[in-house]
Amino acid sequence: MRLRVALDKGIESLKTAQQQLKIYRQALLKHAFSGKLTEAWRAENQDKLETAEALLQRIQTQREQRYQSQLKEWETNGKQGTKPKAPKVLPPLTDEELAELPELPAGWAWVKLGQLTWSVKDGPHFSPKYAETGVPFISGGNIRPDGIDFNNVKYISEELHEELSKRCKPELNDVLYTKGGTTGIARVNTYELDFNVWVHVAVLKLVKSVEPFFLQHSLNSYFCYSQAQKYTHGVGNQDLGLTRMIDIILGVCSIDEQKEIIKIIDERLSITDQLEQTITTALQQSEVLRQSILKKAFSGQLVPQDPNDEPASVLLERIKAEKAALINPIKTVTKKIKSGKKTV
Repeated sequence: MRLRVALDKGIESLKTAQQQLKIYRQALLKHAFSGKLTEAWRAENQDKLETAEALLQRIQTQREQRYQSQLKEWETNGKQGTKPKAPKVLPPLTDEELAELPELPAGWAWVKLGQLTWSVKDGPHFSPKYAETGVPFISGGNIRPDGIDFNNVKYISEELHEELSKRCKPELNDVLYTKGGTTGIARVNTYELDFNVWVHVAVLKLVKSVEPFFLQHSLNSYFCYSQAQKYTHGVGNQDLGLTRMIDIILGVCSIDEQKEIIKIIDERLSITDQLEQTITTALQQSEVLRQSILKKAFSGQLVPQDPNDEPASVLLERIKAEKAALINPIKTVTKKIKSGKKTV
């Protein structure tokens, strides 16, 4: 019994540590995207930092340049297919909106997600015809912060993939963002293989002034995740619509500081991941030990055996007799009731 109690306490401590790691991850992201994580770095590089106004202007210029590049390519190809649309101009944050947001360090600016992208599209709004093999077809459940799960996917034909890619084609360094089912989970596409996405996944194509992993970590922070949940509508079939998604507000800084933030986050999350793996392994071993204790307990191996103890066969006979003594009177009364006889 003492061993069982000690084991239960140990398991409880491991689960508590597991929860603390989750809290630490969110605390790390909160510090990263409020500017506190790189406070010392900014102090050392303050002469190199551009203003927030210059940063926002550069981002807007890059969005326009990307559109002009697409338009030129469309014209060069004989204007085949759909004419590229100019990037949507989002209204700037109002003074009232800015007043409700935390203060950012110098060189940082509050922006809407749509301002950092030149394309935000999702997959087909219908279930395609699946194939036994072919091109992986990704849904929201396949996307996690640590990667894409290709072990549990469906497949579509090469021909259908080519057709769907005319509307939305995931490419290297795009950010995939879940918008159906479990919404608000972001992951950079680091895979060179071809795949396609369903309606529950948005493909975000970024301007050059935004590092993909900077945006991934920012979107996965509680600050952005809570906004994603606010913008998720529906009861049975929840959806984070594209037109609402691009209104998610986040802080952005210079590309050099973005890289520094990514480096620090990766270093610290690497240690956290190792600790979590150690805890997971320990919990698995604890469960094996628990089963071993139960097996030994019910086979009489945990306590010394006294040869003078009552044999199991005698114990079973006594239990059987006591059970009969309890049941027989009930059976007698039941029979009398069924036969209409009075009972006392």
